[in-house]
Amino acid sequence: MNLLLKPVESYIKYYIKNRNEITLGISKEDVKLVSNYLFKDLDCDLATIVAMDDRHHGLDFTIKYVFSYKKEDYFFIVETMVNSKIESLTPDIPAANWFEREIHDLFGIEFINHEDPRPLVLYPENFPQNLYPLRKDYKFNYRPEFKTYGKYEYKDVEGDGVFNILVGPIHAGIIEPGHFRFSLAGEYILQLEIRHFWNHRGIEKLAEGKDIWEGLSIVDKISGDHSIAHTIAYLEAVEKILELDIPLKAKYIRVILAELERLMCNINDIGGLFQDIAYSFGSQGMFILKEDIMRLNKLLTGSRFLRNSLTIGGTNIDFDDEKISTLISTLSKIKDGCRFFKDIIASSASILDRFETAGKIKYETIKKLSCTGYIARASGRKSDSRKEHPYLTYKDVRISSQIFEDGDCLARLNVRFSDIEDSLYIIDKMLTELPSGDTKIGLGHAKKGGSSLGYCEGQRGTIYHFLKIDNYGKIDRLRITDPSYNNWQTIQFAVLGDIIADFPLINKSLNLSYAGTSL
Repeated sequence: MNLLLKPVESYIKYYIKNRNEITLGISKEDVKLVSNYLFKDLDCDLATIVAMDDRHHGLDFTIKYVFSYKKEDYFFIVETMVNSKIESLTPDIPAANWFEREIHDLFGIEFINHEDPRPLVLYPENFPQNLYPLRKDYKFNYRPEFKTYGKYEYKDVEGDGVFNILVGPIHAGIIEPGHFRFSLAGEYILQLEIRHFWNHRGIEKLAEGKDIWEGLSIVDKISGDHSIAHTIAYLEAVEKILELDIPLKAKYIRVILAELERLMCNINDIGGLFQDIAYSFGSQGMFILKEDIMRLNKLLTGSRFLRNSLTIGGTNIDFDDEKISTLISTLSKIKDGCRFFKDIIASSASILDRFETAGKIKYETIKKLSCTGYIARASGRKSDSRKEHPYLTYKDVRISSQIFEDGDCLARLNVRFSDIEDSLYIIDKMLTELPSGDTKIGLGHAKKGGSSLGYCEGQRGTIYHFLKIDNYGKIDRLRITDPSYNNWQTIQFAVLGDIIADFPLINKSLNLSYAGTSL
């Protein structure tokens, strides 16, 4: 048994090591003790919580608590069986809050002593009680009657001069729905309560019973700007289960596409940040660079969002000399343009004044919520699965993943510029060393059944896909965790003490995905 687990060894009923995944079978009474040890003593992040309805196998519900141990390339998976109730982890591990509330909504499992047991996904205004869509016996064609079933209770702030401003869920333009409820005294924000999941799409339920190819056609549409990252996370899980070692050239191409997607998102974010401080010259300049990348994506893959370019066992595309030449020349333009605007920011007191100190998020908040990606790195916490849990060819690449300490809008802007530099370097290295050979392999007589954790470092942070395939090659469970799921909760802390006029800038500096959470 792993020496790291010596202090809790006596609580572990079974221990299974599969690659970098270590599954610890624990009685439900001991889950809290072991999880607290992993989270607090080993400084693990709570990556995701996976619930499964195994009653059709003659068992109970299974819950898997997945912890990322960054100091070594391990995922500790605390696994237990639950009939209907289990002690909540939320009082000691705040990152478990949304996971537990969602599992209660979708499976009906009660988390005892949870500090905020309100519905998260199935709102009482729209859904009746005792409706659990992710149970295996749920009738997929069921539609609740269109009426009000109950009332959602918001957290109130009381005091002289305190008032509320309600924003959303319906917004101008094409933005997805999200509700922001501000409590203010004058212009200063005392509390922000967010309420999302308005467009819960049933993706995880939709995947049940599908084969792995049908699952592939679903995952690249989960979050529009992260088609490649979600697909890689899914493929990593599938290919581990099937014991496929894809061609080296396919690994290089996947990395190049992942970094192109990261470039597109980071440049778009910076353009949006400039727009929110009325720096039109900078915003339009960045959006031009984004358009250059999207046209490049179209040339390379046939899709401006890189869709349908990856497949089980490799890639659907290859790079010829013309594509490589266009890629190199476009990235040179991107590099010059980003350096130009970065220099402008450094020399502009008015721009720096808007970004500095606004939207500060403390390191302790990042740790408690197991935040990931640029939000974590801007507040001083390491977070980059390309380095901590390397996959594809990332173990052979130098990645700075620069850390900043201030945790404000400026720090999150600087992380993005640093990430752009990393992406440009990685793509250049992959192109320089691009091997010859095939870009995909056939499945042959690959093993069908099993389960595994796939992951990919998206632009916002680490994406996790837990996949279980039955012996007939059908998906029994697909659990998807987008980095926005954990990171959304930080906005309620980032705005405290700031004025309401800074909210658009703070929100844009986080730039989280609604679609990534409304699964």
